[in-house]
Amino acid sequence: MCTVNLKVNDAMVKRINPELTNRESIGQWVQKIFDEMIADMAVDVAAPAHDMSVEELYHAIEEDVKAIYAE
Repeated sequence: MCTVNLKVNDAMVKRINPELTNRESIGQWVQKIFDEMIADMAVDVAAPAHDMSVEELYHAIEEDVKAIYAE
């Protein structure tokens, strides 16, 4: 396991979810989102391989991130 540091716009996060009022709650929320994203990617990697271009991969990741922010 590794540790990373992220800069998060707390005002924007609070607009997404007003209950995210401090560093700890925001950190837990970000951790949950990334855990879900990594789990989804692991499933995608385990799925049967198909030809996907780099552009398609970037697009798929971008859509995943947009979906996360929409929650």
